[in-house]
Amino acid sequence: MMAFKGLTKDLVASMGAGQKVLEPGVTYREEKSKTASCGWHCTENPFECLDYFPLGENRHFRVEAGGNIDEDAGNRISCTEITLVEELDRKKLAGYGMLYMVQHPLREGWEQCGAHIRVAADQAEAVQEGDIAIARGPHPKVKGPAGAILGLILEPEPGKVTAAKLFTASGEQSGKWWTVDTERNIREAESDEEEVN
Repeated sequence: MMAFKGLTKDLVASMGAGQKVLEPGVTYREEKSKTASCGWHCTENPFECLDYFPLGENRHFRVEAGGNIDEDAGNRISCTEITLVEELDRKKLAGYGMLYMVQHPLREGWEQCGAHIRVAADQAEAVQEGDIAIARGPHPKVKGPAGAILGLILEPEPGKVTAAKLFTASGEQSGKWWTVDTERNIREAESDEEEVN
């Protein structure tokens, strides 16, 4: 199954099976898996791995989780086999995170507020270049400086996603609120849509 894993900048895994340096493309195996106890740990929701390995110097991967798989009530997974398939830059991580929300719109736990990332209902703002801001709701709005990774998920009613758009803010888009329509076109938010909390 496709899942996501965070590692240190030196590709050290430090959860479940203990500290071990992993190599992309190599399948690693453990004898048993139990979430928060043993096996290789990863998450179904890409943003959830940021709880353990925040954005910054850590690295993030799309992985193939296999063998005996144990899942807890959240999105944490422990497995007996894991392979690092694709290293994710911030834009790819944001894209997979948005895909997860679109594919599972009624699941909880999608909001995120951490170092270099803000995923929120209605509006989200990136602080600096390279930061991620994703807004989700009936009138989503995002804002950030040039180089920020901005995402919009149009969800007129809970569980009904009608459009999603991910883009990197240009100099002309910097510092302005943006929204998306049902055709996936981004446009500057109207002044009556700019109620900032």
